[in-house]
Amino acid sequence: MSRQHSHSRNRRDVRKKGRRSLRNQSMKAQARGGRKPRAKSTNEPRRVLSRHDTSRKRKAAFELLRRRRQDDLTWKSAEEQAGITRRTAEHLLPRAFFRDERGRLQARGYDPYTRKLKIHTTKPGEFRLLRARGSRKASLVGTWSNAVKAAGLRNFSLIDAFPRNIFIDGVRLATSHYEVSRIAAATAESEEPFEDIYALVGAA
Repeated sequence: MSRQHSHSRNRRDVRKKGRRSLRNQSMKAQARGGRKPRAKSTNEPRRVLSRHDTSRKRKAAFELLRRRRQDDLTWKSAEEQAGITRRTAEHLLPRAFFRDERGRLQARGYDPYTRKLKIHTTKPGEFRLLRARGSRKASLVGTWSNAVKAAGLRNFSLIDAFPRNIFIDGVRLATSHYEVSRIAAATAESEEPFEDIYALVGAA
C-alpha cells in the first residue's frame, strides 16, 4: 500500500471518530435531560405596543382618514399632518382602505369603525362621551361641534344648516339657538376650549 493512500485512510478514520464523539456527547446530554443549545436568533423581537400606544396610533389613523376625505389633501400632506403613514393606518384600520386598479392604497369613502368622541355640554368643564358607529356618524359630530363653535362667535348659519333630531349614541345633538348658545358659553368658561373633534377621537 502506498504512503499517500495510507495517509488518506488515516484522515478518514479521524473524521469518523470525531463524528462518533460528537454523537456520543449529544446522547449523553439528552440522557441527562439536557437539550442542544439553540442558535441565537439574529432577528430583534417585535415591540409589543401598549394599550396607550395603540390608542394613540388609532387616533392618528382616524385623523389621517379625515384629512384625506374631508380636507382633500394629498397623501403626503395628510400623513405629515396626522403623524402616521397610510400603511400603518391600513394595518390598524384595514376595512377603511382598498387597493385601486393600479394597486395603490386608497381610503374608502366610509368605514364602519366605532369612535369615542368627547363633546361639550351646557356645564363648564363637563363633557359627554359618545360612541359614534362608523365614519358618517363621527363626521356628523365633527360638523355639529364646528357649528357650535361658530355659534359662540354669533354665527348661527352652520347650526341652522345642520339637520334636526340627530341622535348619536342615544344623545340628541342640540340645534336650537338657546341650547347651542348655552353650550358655547359653557365652553368659553371651560379650561378646555373648542378643539378639533377628531383630536379627541379614540377607538371604542
